[in-house]
Amino acid sequence: MRKFFGKKAVLAAAAAVMMFGSTNMSALAEEAQPQEGDTYELSIIHNNDVHGRMEWLPQFKTLIDEAREETDNLLVLNGGDIFLRGPLQDQQGIPEMTVLNEMGYDAWVPGNNDFRVPPEGGDTEAGNEQIQNLIELANCPTLCANVTMKDTGELIDGVEPYIIKEVGGLDIGIIGVTSLKPQDRGWEEVSDKVFESGDITVTNLMEEVAPQTDINIVLSHTGLAVDTKTCWVEGVSAVVGADDHFVISKPLYTPGENDTKTTPIVQAGGEYDQFLGRLDLEYTYTEGAWTLTDFDGYLYDLEGVEPDQEIQDLIDSVSQTAQTEAADEAA
Repeated sequence: MRKFFGKKAVLAAAAAVMMFGSTNMSALAEEAQPQEGDTYELSIIHNNDVHGRMEWLPQFKTLIDEAREETDNLLVLNGGDIFLRGPLQDQQGIPEMTVLNEMGYDAWVPGNNDFRVPPEGGDTEAGNEQIQNLIELANCPTLCANVTMKDTGELIDGVEPYIIKEVGGLDIGIIGVTSLKPQDRGWEEVSDKVFESGDITVTNLMEEVAPQTDINIVLSHTGLAVDTKTCWVEGVSAVVGADDHFVISKPLYTPGENDTKTTPIVQAGGEYDQFLGRLDLEYTYTEGAWTLTDFDGYLYDLEGVEPDQEIQDLIDSVSQTAQTEAADEAA
C-alpha cells in the first residue's frame, strides 16, 4: 500500500526544504504527496457501554488482535460507560479499566455513568476523585472536549479534547464528546462542571482541528439524537457512537444527492447486549482533500471465536481481588 505524508509531515518537509535546501527531502515530499484520484482506507473497531459486564471482552481481544495483524490502517476506540451497574461497581471502574488497558485501545471517551459515584451518587470531591482515578489509570488518551470546570473554564485535568494520530501516513483527528445526562439530571458530583452539547463543541472545535488533519472522526457518548446532528458538521467523516445501547448492525446515514453515502454513525449495543463493531472507510483524494467516498460496517459474530486467555485470566484476577476486598471491608 502506498505511503502518504499527512498535513503535518508535508509542512515539516516544506520547512526543511526552505531552511536547508535539501533536494532529497524535496523529492521525497513530492513523491509522498497524494495525487488526484489516490485512495486511502481506514478501519475502526469499536465497542461501548461495557457497564462492568466483561464476559465478552476475551473474544473481543481475539478479534482486535486478528484485525491488527490483517489491517494496515486501524483504530480501536472505546465509547465509555465502563463500570456502573456492573457486579464490581463499588470499585468505581478500577477493575474494568485495568482489563480495558490490555485491549489495545487508541482512545476512549468517558460516558455519563463514568461520572456517577456508585451506588446512588456522591459529592463533587468524590466525583472528581473517581474520574481522575480512571483518567490516570487509562493507558490510552481520555477524550472529552465538551466538559469544562465552572471555576476555570478549563477541561478536566488529564483530558484531551482531541488527538491527532498518524495512521498510514495521514493525520487522523479523533474528537471526544460525552452526554449531557449528568448535568441534565442534576447529579451533585458534576455540579462543578459545565456540559455542552457535543454537536456544538465539535462544530466549534473543527476550526482548530481541521487545518492540522487529513481526516476527522468523532468518538461520541452523546447518544444517537445528538450524533445525527454531529454527523453534519463540516469535516467530520464518521461518528463512532455510544450511550443508547442501540445494536446498529450496519452504519446509519442519510442518503445524499443521487443516493450518495453521507457521514456514517455506528454503535455496538451495550451492557447485556454487547458487540464489537467494525467500520471500514474509503477516501479519495479530490481537489486537494481526502473525501469520504464509500464505507461499510458490521458487528462481529462471536460464535466460534476463541477467547483470549490472558484477558480471561485478568478478568478472573481483578474480580477475585475486588470480591476479597469487599469481604474484608464487610468483616
